[in-house]
Order: sequence, then C-alpha cells, then structure tokens
Amino acid sequence: MKKTVILLFFLIPLRLFPQQHPLPVESASLLEAGHAQFDFTAAYFHDQPYPLSGLTGDLAKFGDIRFAVSLSEYVELQMDGTLLNLLRIRRREPAFNSFKTISSNPTADIGDFSVWTKFGVLNEYSTGIGFSVRFGIQLPNASNESGLGVDEMNFNSSLLFQKHFAGKWSVNVGLGILGDPTVTGQQHDVFNYGIEYSLPIGESTYILLQSSGRRGHEGIGVHHLDNAKIGIKVELGDLTLDAKGVTNFSAEDKAKGLEITASYFFQFIDMRQ
Repeated sequence: MKKTVILLFFLIPLRLFPQQHPLPVESASLLEAGHAQFDFTAAYFHDQPYPLSGLTGDLAKFGDIRFAVSLSEYVELQMDGTLLNLLRIRRREPAFNSFKTISSNPTADIGDFSVWTKFGVLNEYSTGIGFSVRFGIQLPNASNESGLGVDEMNFNSSLLFQKHFAGKWSVNVGLGILGDPTVTGQQHDVFNYGIEYSLPIGESTYILLQSSGRRGHEGIGVHHLDNAKIGIKVELGDLTLDAKGVTNFSAEDKAKGLEITASYFFQFIDMRQ
C-alpha cells in the first residue's frame, strides 16, 4: 500500500510555482502518520516585477496549491505550485528575454512546480525543540515566452527548527542551487531563510508574523528576495483559514499583496493495514 501511494504521488502532473517569491516558511513538525493536508491559496500582488523579461504588473495567482502526506512519523512527501499566474502588465522595459516575450496583455501561464521530501529528526515534545530537514526540486514548467518563467531547474535544502515559547516559533535556514537563465551551465548558490511566529489570541485563533527571503550570488533573473507578512489564522476543526498581507522589500522587488489560504487536514492512508 505504501509503495502504491508513493508511486501515485510522483505520477501526479508536475506543473506549477514561481521563482519570483521567497520560499514559504515550513514547520518542523510532520503530519500525523497516514494523514494528509491540502492547501489552496488565492493571492494578488501589485507592481510585481519579472526582471528577466522586463515586465512589471499586477499579478493574480489562482490556485496556489500544496499537498503533503505523511508516510510515517519520520517522512513526509510534499508538492506545491500555482495553477494559473495572470499578470496585467503595467510596464515593459528592455531586458535579457524581452525580445522573446509575447506582446499580449495580460499574459498568463502556470507556475513552476516543486516536489519536496521532509525528514523528522527531533520531536519538540520529547527533546524540547523540533528539528527536520527538507529537500526539494523545482521544475521549469512556466515558459519564458510568457514572461513569467525562467526555464531553469532549481534545488533547495533547508534545516527546519520549531519551538513553543509564548506562542510557536518556526525558523528555516538552507541553501539553494539555482540555474542561471542567461548562461548555459552556470548556477547561483543562495542562502534561504524564513521565520514565523504564531501567537494564540483565542482558543482557535492566531496572529501570524512571517519573514522570508533569499540572499547570496545573484544575476539577471535571479535576484535577492525579502518579504514580511502579517495575518490571522482561524482553525475550524479539520479546516483552517488564514489571510496575510505581504510586503516585499528587496531592492529588486517592492511588490505588495494579499494571500488567502484554506487548508484541509484528513486521513489519507490507513497505517494499520
């Protein structure tokens, strides 16, 4: 049964997720064995830049999805991405890939898709701190002709830490190896970071504070990223809703926006079989 689930997981169509945003903050804790979580997000960003194609505009993201399934108390498989990115172009500037970019306005495409594996190492409730490691590959599904893709495969790895102290703290640090869309065979080595604080303000309501980004080697189409998010999360049994305002503040990206997410937690595999 477990082998069948793993095979089905990797046969799901791998299409979705844009490189223009930092990696989301990931919790160190794993789902309960045999259970799964499905997230669906809609988002909007004003003045979102795409430096490789020279486009800047208002970006609507329809169907930012994430699926995670825990095969044991130590292993979790994940995939995430975006079903549709729709950019209403406000400015076109000369850029490396601008001569290939379609002239239609708006422009639309799927996002790149990422597949992840997370391994639990330490359980916070038995050791005092939660610790996991996470590895992922981002596939080049978004086309450069749309102006929204870079046609590069990327690799990321992260160390995930978690601690409950006057709320819940999650800290991510890791490395990324990103392809260079302008030079064949070149790569960019980057440092990824993320921190989240979840403060309970009721029995099932939380204030969320997040910041994440990417630093290190950069070039055309691969630049530094930094953002901050503030929002609220409400748990309604197996369903969780959250809404966050987003501000990007790197030199190359000043976009501001809003994300609304619905998450559903359910049993996926009967581990007693």
